[in-house]
Amino acid sequence: MPIIDQGYQHWSGRLAGHRWRWLAITRHGVKIAMRSYFLRYVLLVAWVPALVLVTTLSAWGLLERKSKLARIFSQFMQFMNPGVIADPRHYRAEVWRLAYGYFFHVELFFAMIVILIVGPGLISRDLRVNALPLYFSRPLRRIDYFLGKLGVVGTFLGMVLIVPAVIAYIFGLLFSVDFTVVRDTFAILVGATAYGLLITVSAGLLILALSALSRNSRYVALLWLGLWFVGGIGSSVLSAVHQQQRRYVYHPASALRVAPPHRGAWGATPAVQEPAVPTSRNWRALLSYTANLSRVGAHLLGTNTAWEKLSRLEPTARGRRSLLARFGGPWYPWYWSAVVLAVLLGLSLCILNLSIRTLDRLK
Repeated sequence: MPIIDQGYQHWSGRLAGHRWRWLAITRHGVKIAMRSYFLRYVLLVAWVPALVLVTTLSAWGLLERKSKLARIFSQFMQFMNPGVIADPRHYRAEVWRLAYGYFFHVELFFAMIVILIVGPGLISRDLRVNALPLYFSRPLRRIDYFLGKLGVVGTFLGMVLIVPAVIAYIFGLLFSVDFTVVRDTFAILVGATAYGLLITVSAGLLILALSALSRNSRYVALLWLGLWFVGGIGSSVLSAVHQQQRRYVYHPASALRVAPPHRGAWGATPAVQEPAVPTSRNWRALLSYTANLSRVGAHLLGTNTAWEKLSRLEPTARGRRSLLARFGGPWYPWYWSAVVLAVLLGLSLCILNLSIRTLDRLK
């Protein structure tokens, strides 16, 4: 029977630094998550809005070039103001901003679903099987562990948010064939990338913090759904009440659904003049996590500015107010939502630091 020496053997391989050690955790997490067929279907469906964005930007490029194919797409653009169709290059930036705004509005819903599928078990599963001592018995720091877990969420959110936005921008450039398009739209690409990174970092750290609070991933999923739906429903109800109150101030007869008393041209009670551009201090949307993300995203993409420019095409002040009220907004200051997201980010970091500190034994 052979005798095998169990003594120390010098490592002759290539040593790697701490810089990329988190990547091994990310690769392992992505490989496990991709085993879910439901996640694959969600990712596949999430690319449908990306195809719509690519088609919109490409069609707008053809419209700027006065291509024959633009006649086909122009039939589907009858809802736009004729002035926009008549001078597409002048409104290029505004149309791009609104296209990206609608894209992120839809993709934010799919991003929340992706996080619901991937995120709850990232840390809770390690807590349940007591795998953290195995992680930290290797030359692995807590920052490496957190970055590896965040990289799993970032990989899938990048596939849903950032990668489609960049691909759509490239197609928009190719179909436009105009050097000025880079000057007019490069800020939109930067804003879209920043918005995608904001969603990834904020939502990723938040779901990791929730996952560190429980060993049962089902409870974590319920916490995420509660944060998503309960906050959104409460914000919607309070905002609807606030909107009804504003409607009563500016249009009391229509709010009460009662015909105004007939007092003649000089005897009618005048209503309060509504401002041409909405300026709201409505804080009720701050209760919704997704609404806060959307408000900061609207600032990064400049969608409100685009709606204000397009509203000038309306011949009457009432038409401009109606357009901004229906499609624009929210109009409260964007830094309110930025403060809320910053507070949630700080709480997430504190929870992660306190939850993992006692298990980080080896340095």
